[in-house]
Amino acid sequence: MALSSSVSTVRSLRFSGAWLAAALALLGFLALPFGRPGRDFFTIDASLRPWALNSVWLWLVFLTIISALLISFLPLKITFRGNLLALTGSIGLLCGIGWLIATSTPFGLGALVSLMGLVVVTGFGLSESGRIQSDAFVSSSVLFVGLFILLFILYPVFTVLKTAVWVDGHLTLVKIVNTLKSPLFMFIENPYTERSEALIISGFAVAATLLALAWAIWKKQTFWRIALSMGVAALLGFLLGLMLYGKGALPTSLFLAVIVSFFSTVFGLSFAILGQRTRLGLVRQSLNAVSLLPIITPPFILAFAMIFLFGRRGLITYSVLGLSTNALFGIIGVALAQILAFTPVAYLVIRGSVSALDPALEEASQTLGANRWYLFRTITWPLLRPGLANAFLLTMIESFADFGNPLILGGDRSYLATEVFSAFSARFDPNEAAVYGLVLLTIVLIVFTLQRFWLGQSSFVTVTGKPSSGNLSPLPGWLEAILVGIFALWTLLVLTLYFSIIYGSFVQLWGINNTLTLKHYQDFMNAGWPVFWYTARTAALSAIPAAFLGFLIAYLVVRQQFWGRMFIEFGSMLSFAIPGTVMGVAYILAFNTGPWLLTSSMAIILIAFVFRNMPVAIRGGVAGLAQIDPSLEEASTTLRASSSVTLRRILVPLLIIPLIGGLIFAFVRAMTAISQVIFLVSPGNMLATVLLLGWVEQGQLGRAAAMATVLIVSMLLVVLSLTLFTRRRGLTNVGVSS
Repeated sequence: MALSSSVSTVRSLRFSGAWLAAALALLGFLALPFGRPGRDFFTIDASLRPWALNSVWLWLVFLTIISALLISFLPLKITFRGNLLALTGSIGLLCGIGWLIATSTPFGLGALVSLMGLVVVTGFGLSESGRIQSDAFVSSSVLFVGLFILLFILYPVFTVLKTAVWVDGHLTLVKIVNTLKSPLFMFIENPYTERSEALIISGFAVAATLLALAWAIWKKQTFWRIALSMGVAALLGFLLGLMLYGKGALPTSLFLAVIVSFFSTVFGLSFAILGQRTRLGLVRQSLNAVSLLPIITPPFILAFAMIFLFGRRGLITYSVLGLSTNALFGIIGVALAQILAFTPVAYLVIRGSVSALDPALEEASQTLGANRWYLFRTITWPLLRPGLANAFLLTMIESFADFGNPLILGGDRSYLATEVFSAFSARFDPNEAAVYGLVLLTIVLIVFTLQRFWLGQSSFVTVTGKPSSGNLSPLPGWLEAILVGIFALWTLLVLTLYFSIIYGSFVQLWGINNTLTLKHYQDFMNAGWPVFWYTARTAALSAIPAAFLGFLIAYLVVRQQFWGRMFIEFGSMLSFAIPGTVMGVAYILAFNTGPWLLTSSMAIILIAFVFRNMPVAIRGGVAGLAQIDPSLEEASTTLRASSSVTLRRILVPLLIIPLIGGLIFAFVRAMTAISQVIFLVSPGNMLATVLLLGWVEQGQLGRAAAMATVLIVSMLLVVLSLTLFTRRRGLTNVGVSS
């Protein structure tokens, strides 16, 4: 009893480590301006120093900082002191943020330093009070991550929703109604045709309803199930008719997304099964190389290359077939380009599900006399459903969000992604752009909900910790021949497209003057190299926080228990699920004015890259932490090491490979991004992909081919360097694609 009392007394007299954070906050408050007059982040304006502003809210911030500093040195009981620190820090934080929002003053260096210090003070308080059952590092990290998610993910999405319904200072649905009624968005009746498109689309809905009714009666379903089936069938029939006969951005994008996601998923499944069960080692090795394609190139590069082969002066259409046709420019060309670009993405997703199939299940089924079709329908198909659903969802989101391919090959069609950009940049109507963004976001959420409904609550566990036995049955000879033939044609087409880019960079003018020249590379060095180098620096600067922030979030979600953990997990992955076009509009609307003014600067591009690529590092960190016994961390804690020390000295060395993988992936994805950053670039902050896309639009194909070649080769070298590094470390299964 006496020992317990003495320990309590010692703890109550121990100073809190929050004094350092409070001192830093005080230094930033006194020495730096709390706001800034314009976009230049490092502007020092004496009129915006806290004492010059003479605001009650800022004096409250000052008092809370002084109070936190004093409380840190008072010999109080830890729990009581923690509550005081948490209360003081949160009040100061709210006062500072409230003043910025109320005055619409862009935050300055003083606000950044002092408010960050108050966040750490609040973290110390939550830890010492026991409200978060961990040390101050974890508590502060939870607060920082939560604030980042609120500010850089949820707040921009909310801004899109607000801008769609808040027009000229009034809450109204007029802009939504006018946009949805616009022929650019959708129109059904074409006055230049003799047929009635509305009647045909209605016929599709009626036919689907009758089929659903007949099926439900045959299955002897209940009345409510019959009604539900008929309603769903009517909606699906209407959408099918709309996609086939409707015009405008919505029908075109829906039709394109369905085609692309279906064929990409089918090809991805075919290649994944072929890679696992083929008897040809060369095919298996080639499939591994396929997984690099979506990583090292922007999606629109293949569309650009298709112009060389199938355009008006294309090698195949003009030189071989003698045709000068525009057939490539339209939904067919965009669909082909997206299928070629997104099939490797579907393959990467489905490959994990296919590799997890247990051969013992197949052997048991065959022993019981099941044929191949019954085996596929009852065992293989249910286990593949999660991978197929994820691949379908991901490729559909990529298709909706894709900006470059429709811009290059879209022809006279309207697409949701391009209409978002046109509404914002050509028609100068941010409210209309927000409505298009809201439509895209709604579609993605509906598709995500349907995916969850399709998967339901079924269990798909195949890895149980028990050793698996048996060999996978090889593919039937005829099926393997078909799949190998499809893959060979696909590979030949993709390699030809890439070769056409390289060759196009060395000729005077493709299809007209094929004289070899280095002129395009000279033009690239003069006009493109500074932009390329700026892009590389920006991508490198964004990759480091993206990788480490993602790793930190994975550590918090997997290893810590705290209130709001599900919010952090869901919010951090939301930026990856939302189409990049929507996030681009969201960032330009959210950070173009007011306290969070960041546009026309490198900072907003860095932030966009960080939170767009962070989920990949999260997934890699979660997978790595699942393989490490928590007892290692428990032993470190027993030896009185803090969470930051445990993270730095134990977990980071053990997970260095996934961490570097996330770092390289974030860098490469930042180098090849286009759909989000197209909205964020400015004359002094141009990126390589945006400049490349502009050259393609302007018809400067040779110069664009030179930049594309440099981009592809440099990204390939980066990925290969990572592969060599991991092999030297003895780990070949690295997640470049994780």
